[in-house]
Amino acid sequence: MQASIQRLRMERSPKARRQIGVDSFQALKNWMKELRQHGPPNIVVAIAGNKCDLSEAREVLEKDAKDYADSIHTIFVETSAKNTINIHEVFIEISQQITVLDAGGGAAGKGFKLHR
Repeated sequence: MQASIQRLRMERSPKARRQIGVDSFQALKNWMKELRQHGPPNIVVAIAGNKCDLSEAREVLEKDAKDYADSIHTIFVETSAKNTINIHEVFIEISQQITVLDAGGGAAGKGFKLHR
């Protein structure tokens, strides 16, 4: 019981939350590396920085996330699932990128084709 209480305290501390965010950001980098190695060459990837409505609890700077997304040529959008901020925009951006790939003949598109 005492260990559970201590772990809960640690998870609630700002330092521990920041570490969790940093760990998630590092995990994202590892996932992207694997995706690039094993995924389709023309895959469209979007990174959604969720909980933008909680700026006081930010764990990864927007600039750092944006710079990383730019460096690997992916879409980056700050979102809030709770307040539906930029959720629609992420999907619009993804669909536009897929449409561009499809129109260029290098498509993601053996499985489906988008029509307007």
